[in-house]
Amino acid sequence: MNPLVCDGKSLTSSSRQSSLQLWKFLHLGVISHVFPSIMAHNNPGSSPSSSPRSAGRESPQGVQASSTSLPSVAAEDYEEYDDDGDSAFGSARSELTDTASVTSSILKFREENGRTYHAFGSTDHWGPNDEHAQEQQDISHHFWSLMLKGELYLAPVNNPQRILDVGTGTGMWAIDVAEKHPEADVKGVDVSPIQPTWVPPNCRFELDDFNLEWQDHNKFDLIHARELLGSVPEWPKFYDECFKALKPGGWIDCSEPGLYFESFYDTLGEDHPYKLWGTAMLEAGNNAGMSFDVAPYIKERLEKAGFINVVEKKVCCTIGKWSKDPWEREVGLWEQLRLEKGVQDFCERRFINNLGWRAEEVQVFGAQMRNAVRNNRLLAHHWFFFVYGQKPPE
Repeated sequence: MNPLVCDGKSLTSSSRQSSLQLWKFLHLGVISHVFPSIMAHNNPGSSPSSSPRSAGRESPQGVQASSTSLPSVAAEDYEEYDDDGDSAFGSARSELTDTASVTSSILKFREENGRTYHAFGSTDHWGPNDEHAQEQQDISHHFWSLMLKGELYLAPVNNPQRILDVGTGTGMWAIDVAEKHPEADVKGVDVSPIQPTWVPPNCRFELDDFNLEWQDHNKFDLIHARELLGSVPEWPKFYDECFKALKPGGWIDCSEPGLYFESFYDTLGEDHPYKLWGTAMLEAGNNAGMSFDVAPYIKERLEKAGFINVVEKKVCCTIGKWSKDPWEREVGLWEQLRLEKGVQDFCERRFINNLGWRAEEVQVFGAQMRNAVRNNRLLAHHWFFFVYGQKPPE
């Protein structure tokens, strides 16, 4: 990777600051009157109940192992479904040797179908980087932290001094981990310069392409990679680069969503939008040469790259608040929110460019997906994979 050092002021728009403000609201509890248990889950002194659908042995951070029971349906919410008429026809952001200033050509993002995308790097990422997408990423970051009950990673790393966040997006994880470890040097890299200016003094961002050869070797104590599905052409090469960049004894911590939306209760017919989603996303990613179906293969790929002590935790998240379990209801609400805001972002570019769909078809399908996401009666769920491994100590 040949990074471009990001000068925050030259990269950050006023819209990015508004997205950062949304995150500050979450931490300050402005939304806690709507979801009062959210702040409790972020309080290290609280003891949130575990999800009965998480799988794997107990982690050092306390993410619970699962039981074999299915999520229990809360009767008062089973019938709650407000189809508000969502219509497709409505209003429809180194210390390395090679550095440079960010140029205007890089800051001038590509525009497709009314959305903007990164103009830097060796691949075309599926995700837009405009204000709507940035707000969705910040909501998603809060959701991921809830999934880990307030933790930022599961890898049992001790006193990390150098931390790398690969595909940092809006930079919220890097900012949070920099605050958690003020003694550490935290770097976030991404192909979109959309990170905020107000960051901890030990946190910085660089414009860099993680799909190219890395120049960092034996440097980091922790590498974090989250939601990189559909953006890596060669996963073995990517994990090899992570392996080389870690210090001996360092850890990689990976988090990815599964591709498919499912139900334990046989509520999804073969022609349901959730079924089409899985089929179409798989085909679109494969056509682009960057698969979306990556989560189940992380563990095997890490082991093949040479990592040891590899642990996989598979957690089932309900979509919506239909579960009786308080923790599942809370993460289910935030899953519902992040999907409702993001489903069209996830698929639009790939469906148009790699499946040949018309923009109008994507809008219609996006509306159908949003209606499905809001429908608690589907009793739907979504699997998430948390995998970490260690580079062998010398």
